[in-house]
Amino acid sequence: QLFLHSQPQVDLATNRPFGAEALLRWRLDDGRLVPPDRFIPIAEYSGLIVEIGEWVLRQACAELMRLRAAGHRDFTMSVNVSQVQFRHPRFLDMLRAALDDTGAPPEYIELEITESMAMEEPAALVEKLAQVKRTGVSIAIDDFGTGFSSLSHLQRLQVDRLKIDRAFVTEITGSARGGSIAQMVVQLGRNLGLSVIAEGVEDERQAQILRQLGCPLAQGYLYARPLSPESLLEWLARNRAT
Repeated sequence: QLFLHSQPQVDLATNRPFGAEALLRWRLDDGRLVPPDRFIPIAEYSGLIVEIGEWVLRQACAELMRLRAAGHRDFTMSVNVSQVQFRHPRFLDMLRAALDDTGAPPEYIELEITESMAMEEPAALVEKLAQVKRTGVSIAIDDFGTGFSSLSHLQRLQVDRLKIDRAFVTEITGSARGGSIAQMVVQLGRNLGLSVIAEGVEDERQAQILRQLGCPLAQGYLYARPLSPESLLEWLARNRAT
């Protein structure tokens, strides 16, 4: 009953797609969808998230290979990694096996960890992220701006991208605070040499303000909803990545 959809990510300057975020979905036999915010916490609490997360990683790698076979060679697939999954002693083995078994090039796989995860157990996390980076995959910090980052710790983490949380993107047109936090994250990314992507972009006004702030990348309903593998290929054919 579990399956993946992917939400395209675009370059804000050109509106060209460069990647997608893999999103886990659960459809019951009667056709109803169970929201992720209901089933993911249960999966984490029960420990099932480790097995589910490994399956998601493999499916995302396989989907990347299908996209590459269809001609989308410079396309990145982002995969969310839960705290329980990331802490598992076999996580690195699972990651390497998924890459090896599918043939997915690691430089086109991105793992997303949350800001709260990024701030836990600094020494252990720094080492684990360094090991992950040695596989060749990149790291993004999801929900950035919602937690309490230590900027000195952030400098030590080998991450590649910050994701501006959708809450600040929603506020961007009607709140000075929303705009200022988005601007701060863009500036922080620039100063630390990190890429920045805004999520939850729903209208052209938000995209316009983000461009003015210097945010280079975006994802959200303005561009596409999460799509099935077949729909993603059709969408990419209409919005051809270069």
